[in-house]
Amino acid sequence: MDGKRIPLTPATSGNFDTDVAGTVKAGASVSIWGPAGGVVNGTLAALVIVDAETNTLTLSAYWQVSEDGSTWYDVAGAANNPANVVLATGTAGADAAVTKVLPAPSAAYSWSFARLVVVNGVATGGATDTYSIQYKYVRGA
Repeated sequence: MDGKRIPLTPATSGNFDTDVAGTVKAGASVSIWGPAGGVVNGTLAALVIVDAETNTLTLSAYWQVSEDGSTWYDVAGAANNPANVVLATGTAGADAAVTKVLPAPSAAYSWSFARLVVVNGVATGGATDTYSIQYKYVRGA
């Protein structure tokens, strides 16, 4: 594959302390069509780590795209718009962090910017409900 492999980007991380269900936390945006060459189709992926500690709280992740870097649109996982799968659910005890690599959907490559977001569901979050998002990709020559 021709191009420059980009090292894992710095993490965007935080928590859901006092955030009501449905709060979206965004990772940094990736410029798909940058001055140093575009992101090679099929290479953009996010390393996401989530830890849901609050009882019944759920954490999910999905991709968003933008043309101007300010107005963001949710990307469906497929043409039939399937629901996003929960990555972690809090229980009454200590829960282990969940680590996943999530590839960007093919639709992301036709937009100027892409980013991964994490959203909490069901319950208001706490300081121990955390997320971290990093990216890895190949930049075209």
